[in-house]
Amino acid sequence: MLAAVALAASSAYLTRHCIVVANTTIQSELQFTTEQMGWILAVFNIGYFAFQVPGGALANRFGTRATLPALSVLWSMLAAWTGSVSSYIPMLLSRATFGAAQAGLVPNTAKVINDWIPVQRRGSSGATIGAAMSIGAVITMGLTAMLLEHAHWRTVYYLYSLVGIAWAGGYFAISREKPSDHPWVNPQERALIEAGRDESTGDDGTKTPVRLTAAVARAMATSINMWAICGQAVFRSAGYVLFVSWFPAFLEKGYGVTRQDSGLMNMSPLLATILGTMTGGFIVDWLLNRTRSKRISRCGIAVAGLGLCGLFSLFASLTSTPGQLVTAIAIAALCSGLAYASTWAAVMDMAGDQTPIVIGVNNMASTLGAFVMPAALGYLIGDIERSGGDWNQVIYLFAGVHFAGSLCWLAIRPDVPLAGTAQGVPAETGNR
Repeated sequence: MLAAVALAASSAYLTRHCIVVANTTIQSELQFTTEQMGWILAVFNIGYFAFQVPGGALANRFGTRATLPALSVLWSMLAAWTGSVSSYIPMLLSRATFGAAQAGLVPNTAKVINDWIPVQRRGSSGATIGAAMSIGAVITMGLTAMLLEHAHWRTVYYLYSLVGIAWAGGYFAISREKPSDHPWVNPQERALIEAGRDESTGDDGTKTPVRLTAAVARAMATSINMWAICGQAVFRSAGYVLFVSWFPAFLEKGYGVTRQDSGLMNMSPLLATILGTMTGGFIVDWLLNRTRSKRISRCGIAVAGLGLCGLFSLFASLTSTPGQLVTAIAIAALCSGLAYASTWAAVMDMAGDQTPIVIGVNNMASTLGAFVMPAALGYLIGDIERSGGDWNQVIYLFAGVHFAGSLCWLAIRPDVPLAGTAQGVPAETGNR
């Protein structure tokens, strides 16, 4: 099940980030300005933001076995629409609706992990999903750069759309809603999965459907924990989105790198993000088992990772060649990746049975950063091009958002549950 939803994340990123490598090609062919391309890259996040909580509600109402495949087919069809448009407004509409369809991916995936994965393995499981997303982005950057040398960008979009449709059929065939529903799960595996879950979980491993109640909504709105974890999501996402929006074009425009080379060079920070994410996931779980402290295992890793990312980013501004720049940014990306697993684990610690809703709200916050950054970079890069300004301004912005994210983690207490949620964490794990 974990492999299946990880594959969904990877395949989703094919269609999501194809436009990053094709950025300058589309801009030239359709005569878009740099600022317009910034909005095209950003508008995906409007739909993505608006449908996070509805996506989580669909998971609770219809189950992940039906919802995830339906969404995958829908976003694949909308990606094909993006590949067919030829003017600015239809391009904006196609990207916004495509974002809305992909908004349910994270809440549904979180529900699968919450239902199928033992509590003590949440860090590595969340890291697996984060790594899968970056793997999809890496494959997209390299594969798209090569395909565009031989095929039109529209053709590439159509090909990528088929992947999501194929995944949907495969997932529906092999998945089940709960471990107790799956014929491949033996009693020992089921006991391991269910160990330590809250008392509201029945003997059959099922729960009543979760709804966003007024009490939980008030708890989220008045919780410093919730504001802080959403704040770090804004800044962390704003930093990551550089690689999946403007970084190839930044290398082309600022350093004279060719389109193909810029796409291939952009693979380095994304590969480093994968390594950092997986490493962070195992460290988070290891620290929890050793220290019995969620604050050390979740917050300690995130503060250190995002802070080091900011420092290595500043070092990148001192480099003199594209290769040196990309190397320094890749090290920074590795450090940033360490914080990914902390977010998933901390949200599940706080949210319990409300995980699909709460992680949807958290992902809405991350979408704010993902929306603002591409648009802001479009204006910043356009201004640098016109004025001959310092291209390091892009790097300073990248460093700044990671420092801000690190500070947010200082205020987070993953051991403090949100009011009105049932926690799936056993007392013996040490809620300190």
